[in-house]
Amino acid sequence: LDENSTPMVEIIEQPKQRGMRFRYQCEGRLAGSIPGERSTDTTKTHPTIKIHNYQGPGKVRISLVTKEAPHRPHPHDLVGKDCKEGYYEAELSPERSIHSFQNLGIQCVRKRDLEKAVAKRIETGNNPFNVPMEELKGDYDLNAVRLCFQVWIRDTGTGHLMQLPLVVSQPIYDNRAPNTAELKICRVNRNSGTCLGGDEIFLLCDKVQKEDIEVRFFKDSWEAKGSFSQADVHRQVAIVFKTPPYADQTIREPVTVQMQLHRPSDKEVSGSMEFRYLPDEGDFHRIEEKRKRTLGTFKNFVQKTPFAGSTEAQSPRRIAVPKHGALRPNTSGKLLLLPKYFRTLPGERPGKIWKAL
Repeated sequence: LDENSTPMVEIIEQPKQRGMRFRYQCEGRLAGSIPGERSTDTTKTHPTIKIHNYQGPGKVRISLVTKEAPHRPHPHDLVGKDCKEGYYEAELSPERSIHSFQNLGIQCVRKRDLEKAVAKRIETGNNPFNVPMEELKGDYDLNAVRLCFQVWIRDTGTGHLMQLPLVVSQPIYDNRAPNTAELKICRVNRNSGTCLGGDEIFLLCDKVQKEDIEVRFFKDSWEAKGSFSQADVHRQVAIVFKTPPYADQTIREPVTVQMQLHRPSDKEVSGSMEFRYLPDEGDFHRIEEKRKRTLGTFKNFVQKTPFAGSTEAQSPRRIAVPKHGALRPNTSGKLLLLPKYFRTLPGERPGKIWKAL
């Protein structure tokens, strides 16, 4: 083979990392089909490889290996058409260089059958990276696997099968395990609140771990977290939290931000949904009342205080005159206005008052 055009394998459609559930054999159900990374509800895709610089007869084997290197053979089984002993193997179509793999599922083993499954890998020679026997013992992450693609092509010069360099997919996580499952907000009881924060929200979600979950609010460069304790995570599927205050608490119009779940351990996030921050109604009404009072005071000032040069007729100045009083004659014969606070005290005769005057 020409060194400048060495055949190689590339994964052009990775398996979807989250959303698939590993099935036990005892469940009596099909293990499902591993979807491709770009698979949607309307368009289905599957893991796909492309063999560069070669088109012809060949063979492919797909097996499960551990997430961490060195990639040991995983105790879980790959099941489906053309699968045996926990791996898939088939002849490649010589007319195509792109090969897609449908109907591949993941069947998980129970912890008590772990050693038996590893021994089965050794017996069948299913050890793509030739990991030493002593390293095959130890703990296994049963919630995550990778697909390992082994491809053999026929050398056009010698006619012998030649194995191409191995390629390993991105991890696939069991959706049943809350520490690796896909994060999803199912429902909230409200999607708006005051810009001051502190509104209580009930959020329903897929299973989460109470010690490894956050509710994140964000918009542009601003970010904040909902406030709750581990006791506020109920049965792993509901979170009761209080909203954080928005960056600008003097907004006059509603502001739309994004809200999502965030798992700190692996930086995984859910799809986001909109949340609207509303102006503080109490503060808004106080500002409006103050504005109205200020405007009213100014209008009254303008009306009652004439400006220099004003030719408008001014109303005559009024002098306050007591409304109540008593008229009494004095020594000169003139009438005297007796103020109302000069009243006859109980038990006194009016004559005494006139003498005093």
